[in-house]
Amino acid sequence: MYHLLIVDDEASVVESLALTIPWEEHGIEEVHLAYSAEEALQIAEKVPIDIMITDIRMPEMDGLELIGHMRSLSSKFRSIILSGHDEFEYAQKAIRHQTLGYLLKPVDIGELIDAVRKAIVDIEEEWAEISSYQRIKHTLHANMPLLRNQLLSDLLQNKPIEPKWLEERLDMIDVSFRLGDPYLMMVVRLEEDFSGYDLHSLSLLEYAVSNIAEEVFEELFELWHCVTEQGYLVFLIKSRAADGLVRADSYAIKLQNHVHKYLKGSLSVCLSKIGTFPSEVADSYQASVAAINRNVGKNKSYFITVEDNPVQPEDSNVIQLYEPPLLPVLLQSGSWDEAAVKISKMLVLDDPSTEPSRDHLLAVFLYLSSSFTTIMASEGLPIEETLGEEFDLLLRKKSQLSRQRIFEWADKIIVSLKAIASKQLEDSHQQIASKVRTYIQGHLAEGISLQTVADHVGLHPVYLSKVYKSATGETIGDLLYRIRMERAAYLLQNTEMKIAEISSELGFLAAPHFIKIFKRHYGSTPQEYRNKS
Repeated sequence: MYHLLIVDDEASVVESLALTIPWEEHGIEEVHLAYSAEEALQIAEKVPIDIMITDIRMPEMDGLELIGHMRSLSSKFRSIILSGHDEFEYAQKAIRHQTLGYLLKPVDIGELIDAVRKAIVDIEEEWAEISSYQRIKHTLHANMPLLRNQLLSDLLQNKPIEPKWLEERLDMIDVSFRLGDPYLMMVVRLEEDFSGYDLHSLSLLEYAVSNIAEEVFEELFELWHCVTEQGYLVFLIKSRAADGLVRADSYAIKLQNHVHKYLKGSLSVCLSKIGTFPSEVADSYQASVAAINRNVGKNKSYFITVEDNPVQPEDSNVIQLYEPPLLPVLLQSGSWDEAAVKISKMLVLDDPSTEPSRDHLLAVFLYLSSSFTTIMASEGLPIEETLGEEFDLLLRKKSQLSRQRIFEWADKIIVSLKAIASKQLEDSHQQIASKVRTYIQGHLAEGISLQTVADHVGLHPVYLSKVYKSATGETIGDLLYRIRMERAAYLLQNTEMKIAEISSELGFLAAPHFIKIFKRHYGSTPQEYRNKS
């Protein structure tokens, strides 16, 4: 069903067209009325308009200009023009604005209905084309680099992917790697020669380096590459020859030379050990990045292999980001102290002699920001306000990043989140306590137990007991006892019910037991209490 907008500065025309035609019989769900172009645009900003019938001559803004503005809101809407002028110039302009009808006033209702039907058919045909196989195939081809980049990025992050689904995705994006294939990983870092480029230029530069790599390795190898969040270019290398991978190092050096010659910049390159696809991809990436980080500052441009740089646990700073338990999990579970320890390990605060690279600090900073904003969004917190002004400062002045600054900022965020979570927990505990009280007050006669209350609230009995005690300072048993005694006193004072009836009303199995409990609490039997009252 579609939305129709009728626009004319003559109110009688608008209301006549809206009310005299049974639009719902012609596929129109709702008809919107506007008496000026400005009012029409206000409606279109709030409601998705599919078809517009508009007068061509209106004060302030004519129908053709209105159509232009409407197209900026939705390129898929259809327009039909009404005109009191059978002029060639207007008709020409209407054609240029891709209108589906140019009808002369007074409007022939049959022609107008036919034009609206034609508009509906036109819309449906366009959407059919959009969803057609050819369009999907074209879209897939256009987005192929992005899809390839995303899948390899997922593998580098060790995201779980079912083998069958992975094979289907590899086929879909036309990547020749298959499960069990041997590979080498080449991790490339753009060095200081390129530091003067802005972000847009760096993206073009990464594209240029990737193209050079394809040309250099094309003779003997197939490449699959992506750009990681840390800014590394990562290439998976598959050999067309049985022993080709052992010769990949000479091609990697050739890549360095070509980039230096043609792009006037330096690359640092790390080549992994031969691994098995896809099970070892994440480990290869972590080991390669760790090897690169250990060489930061030693050379302007270097070529290393993971064999030459065995990964030592104390140097694997990047690995700390993705080692379990993951920071978002700790934050979501409210493990605040463990989260602070995790951040401390990421920043290597326990080893003052080791200074993490700026890339590593930036990676940690962005990872922390992402983790914090995830939990803020899930809790409905204002992200910009909760991150604080210091976040903007650190983000703008990346040269000012240090592990101590990052840790102090992160610690403030954790303290803030902890306080918010504590308040929310307190509120939720009070809500649970209120549910418990309401249930007990309404079901005294049913023989209440901790299990029946827990079943009603939807919590484990042991956990419910702890929550209620922390929220009120008394146990559920104390609450049940107190409510029974207060209710008993009220019934004895204000009703003529028999002692046995009151006992049953309060959920006691036998009146003598009720009398015993009542006397222990008030110092007299129920009858004596009633007589005194």
